[in-house]
Amino acid sequence: MGAELPGPGSVSPKRIDADPQLALELAVCARYRRFHSEFLALSQDDRDKAIWQFLRDRSTCPHCGTRPEEWDPAVGGHRAAYVADLAECEGCVVKQRGEADAENELQAFRGMRVVLVRNQEVS
Repeated sequence: MGAELPGPGSVSPKRIDADPQLALELAVCARYRRFHSEFLALSQDDRDKAIWQFLRDRSTCPHCGTRPEEWDPAVGGHRAAYVADLAECEGCVVKQRGEADAENELQAFRGMRVVLVRNQEVS
C-alpha cells in the first residue's frame, strides 16, 4: 500500500481561509510554481513586486487584455483608452481554413478541434 501523507502541520485550510495574506502569498507561489519558503526568502521588495504583478495579471481581462482601471477616469484611465483595430495572424488564418475544411467532421464528432502542427518539411 502507498505511504500516508503527513498531517497538514501548522498550515491547515482553516488557517488559509482566516489569513488573507497567507492565501494571497500561496496563490502567488502557485502561479510562479515556487514553494512558500522560497517566496519568503526573497527580499520584501521582490515579494511586493511579485504580489502586485500577480494582482495586476488577475485583474486583466482574458479576452481583450485590458484592466478596468485603464477605462476608469476616476483612477486615471480614460473611456477611450483603446480603439479597435484589425490584426491578422497567419496561424489563425490557417487554423480557420482548416476548421472550414473539416466542418463536417467537427460537427459529427463532439470534442474535436483543429490544432496547428509544425510542418517538418519547412522547419
